[in-house]
Amino acid sequence: MTIEGVPLTQFNDLLWIMAQESGGTVGMRNGKLATRGMYQLLPSQCELNPNGEKSFGNAVEECQGGIRYILGRYHTAASARLVWEANHWC
Repeated sequence: MTIEGVPLTQFNDLLWIMAQESGGTVGMRNGKLATRGMYQLLPSQCELNPNGEKSFGNAVEECQGGIRYILGRYHTAASARLVWEANHWC
């Protein structure tokens, strides 16, 4: 969060989303959806990781990619969580 400049007020929502997506498992793969990482990025979103696909397996870089996706699409983790709760994905 510090690396990405995200305020600590978003921590709980980011943690909640990560728990739903991967249970916090680094490098997690979902073969059915082809998603990967702690925030389950689609292959087309891997460029959000600092080192693209090479970031998978690195917890910090996987979090950076997930945070970039969430903030880029929803602007706040709280907004992303509301979408996740409504749809079971964000």
